[in-house]
Amino acid sequence: MSSHRSKLLRAEILTSAGEFAALEEEWEDLHRQCPRATPFQSWSWLYSWWEAYGEDYELRLVTVRDGRGLLVGLAPLMLKYRFGFTKLLLVGTGPTDYLDMLIRERWEDQVSEVLARTLREIDPWQVADLHQLRPGAASWEICRHWDGPQLRAWQDSFPVVDVRPWGELLQSLSSNLRSTVRRSLRRFEADGGRCELAGVDDAEAAAKRLVTISREQWQDRWLDTGPEHWTSRSESLIVAAARRMTARELGGISEFWQDGEVIISDFWVSGQDFIGTYMLGASREALQRYQWSSLYIWDALNIARTKNCGYLDLLRGEEPYKLRWSSRISPSHRLILGRNLASWATYAGYHALRSKARRYVQSESAPRWIGGAVTEARVLRRYGVINYIRSGRMADRAKALVRNGRTARHKQGSR
Repeated sequence: MSSHRSKLLRAEILTSAGEFAALEEEWEDLHRQCPRATPFQSWSWLYSWWEAYGEDYELRLVTVRDGRGLLVGLAPLMLKYRFGFTKLLLVGTGPTDYLDMLIRERWEDQVSEVLARTLREIDPWQVADLHQLRPGAASWEICRHWDGPQLRAWQDSFPVVDVRPWGELLQSLSSNLRSTVRRSLRRFEADGGRCELAGVDDAEAAAKRLVTISREQWQDRWLDTGPEHWTSRSESLIVAAARRMTARELGGISEFWQDGEVIISDFWVSGQDFIGTYMLGASREALQRYQWSSLYIWDALNIARTKNCGYLDLLRGEEPYKLRWSSRISPSHRLILGRNLASWATYAGYHALRSKARRYVQSESAPRWIGGAVTEARVLRRYGVINYIRSGRMADRAKALVRNGRTARHKQGSR
């Protein structure tokens, strides 16, 4: 029956931004009918991403319709050419925390069979590298119908906080953190601060304020953010996505005001079962006077309760402040598919080893100086050696890494 129904489906490969734009209403309707989808699979997010980053790729957007023309599946794909090697990627790869395909509920088996077949019809590619797939993502359905080589590799960790009454959650924290949280909230209230959600008409301006305050926060530690954080296209993504997602109730920007100025800002996204905190910013005054992470988490949990969400997703990264709040860690993986073993093996093998190395670096058993060296290498690769040298910070950072390495080795030798 599944095979028969899949033969009645019609797949089409779209290649223009105009066709992408025209799908808005159908896409958002499909997104609402996909229980596995996150806000990052909405048209509002992905079209905003394409406007900012699409010039570096060729669009290969796969739509699947039933006999009546109803959109039942969608694979937002794109081609990336580099040094004669062609990759098939999901639109949004890079700054998007969760990626996936969209399959209408109860159509999973039929649509995934059609999508697997259609992938081979897309212009020749060596590997399909599908990033940031969370457990239960619709893209995993493709694996059952793929007759070529495939690899699943760990990619990132996502700390998650279960939504429960505020007092109960505080009791689960350490006594020191619990006291700090309460003190920050009392102080913010005593200072006359207020937290407001930016409306649809103000979302674009709020997004610009968020970018400004976030860059102010990180200007002395700019290497830690990665170079993309400081680009105009990153700002254009945040501004466009905030405006569209606020209008669709798929996200919003919470702002903490004091004396007529925003001192803390948070761009959050709203899924069917969670609230996720995508981008944050805090002024120097807020950093000095409050534990700003406690304020934004308090606000995000209030929003999650209002929307009857089961959990707050702090999204990608195991920063210490996230781990102090988290109830558990949820992983994301990448799925690497190949047309044939020869072109797939080297690429998949490299990323399998890289995945294991990254997990070790992030583990508690890895020396701290190794993590610093890996961060430095990543910045050099993304930002460029010449730009990094011109920044005037290379020598200082190199000395710090050497110093950290010597300290770590000395401590290990003295044990």
